[in-house]
Amino acid sequence: FTSKYVCLLHGVTSSGKTEIYVRLIDEVLKLGRQVLYMLPEIAITTQITERLAKLFGNKLLVYHSKFSDNERVEVCNKLLHGNEPMVVLGVRSSLFLPFKDLGLIIVDEEHENTYKQQDPAPRYHARSAAIVLAAMYGAKTLLGTATPSIESWQNAMDGKYGFVQMKERYKEIKLPEIIPGDIQ
Repeated sequence: FTSKYVCLLHGVTSSGKTEIYVRLIDEVLKLGRQVLYMLPEIAITTQITERLAKLFGNKLLVYHSKFSDNERVEVCNKLLHGNEPMVVLGVRSSLFLPFKDLGLIIVDEEHENTYKQQDPAPRYHARSAAIVLAAMYGAKTLLGTATPSIESWQNAMDGKYGFVQMKERYKEIKLPEIIPGDIQ
C-alpha cells in the first residue's frame, strides 16, 4: 500500500486482486483493527463468503439487507462489544455499521453503479462515502477493479490516489483473443 490513504488497484480479470485483498485483511486484523470489504451486490457475497470463512473463521461477519433485523443487530453487537478484530463483508449499507477501529475499507468492483444509492433517501455514492469514512478512522481505502471508473482513474493519474496495476493474469493464464467483427 502506498503512502496515500486511497489506492486504486487496477487488475485484469483473474490477476489476483482478491489474493491482494486477503493479504491486506490479514495484516490489518493482526494490527487489531477492523476491515470492511464491500461488494456491489448481494448476489456476489456467497462465493466470496465461503473463501473468507475458510481463512478468517469466526472473525468474518456478513451484512446485507436480506438478513433479518435480529441478524443485523447481532452483527452490530459483535462490532461494538467484541474484543477481537473483525472483517465485515457487506454491500453499501454496511458503511453505516458501528465500527470501533476501522483500519481498511476495500471497495471491490469500484466502478459498479450499484454503489450509488438513489431511492430511498439518503442519496450517496458508497465509494465516496467509504473514502470519507476511512479518513475519519485514519484507515486506508483500496478501490479494486478491472475496469476503473473515470473518476477513480483520473484521481490516480493526478496523483491523488495511489495506483497499482496488475496487467497479467495469475499463473500467466492467457487473456482471451479479441477478434473484431463486421457488424453489417
